[in-house]
Amino acid sequence: MNSFVILCGGFGKRFQKVSSTLPKILIPVHKKISMLDWLLDIYLPQNSKVILATGYLNKKICEYVANRKYSHELVIVEEKNPLGTGGALINASRFVDSHDFIALNGDTIQDLKIDYFLKNSELKNDTKINVGCTIKKKNDSGMLLIDEKNLIQSFTEKRIPKTTNNKRSKLVTSLGIYRCDTSFFRNEKVIRLSLEEDLLPKLVKLKQAEASVFTENFQDFGTYERYKQLINKNIELT
Repeated sequence: MNSFVILCGGFGKRFQKVSSTLPKILIPVHKKISMLDWLLDIYLPQNSKVILATGYLNKKICEYVANRKYSHELVIVEEKNPLGTGGALINASRFVDSHDFIALNGDTIQDLKIDYFLKNSELKNDTKINVGCTIKKKNDSGMLLIDEKNLIQSFTEKRIPKTTNNKRSKLVTSLGIYRCDTSFFRNEKVIRLSLEEDLLPKLVKLKQAEASVFTENFQDFGTYERYKQLINKNIELT
């Protein structure tokens, strides 16, 4: 059975214009469908194990889940102190039963079908993380430089990564979905870490970070402006 970790523990400082009392994952993204409803009722395979990595406004998420009948095995993990994206995954990995797990940003709607990602993101050899990417260029998203074997050479958040002399290298954009080796994360200390700034650079240096590149786009509503754009588009969630 696949295990999924949804990152939904941030403070949402850039989202206060939408709501200061609800976490982003409970905000409606289409009519009355919340992001959490979309993930659990539509996007993720039914009857999967889903771990919600929560922190800020944890009680709101617990109350919401208690009033829903999802088909998944749900585990809600609360961060008593902020752990960052890396620390959240390390903490959540303690509750994973499978040899790997899929991590997703809780504020990103994927056009990429989850079954297609699962099929095309297997961890090979010594790879500890496989980052789902798109050839679409977005200036306000994480960007990666990858070589001809799809090994990640560098990663930056919202700016162009350092280039190399390898003419076969190419730039891609992170989708905010990752396949993670459970043992690697479980063996790390539960401390505050950034996936993008701490763990990924470490794995890049060890040549244990790979990318799977797709053509699909994504909708990130991490800010008030992007949320407005999402609502105005009135996209169909499938």
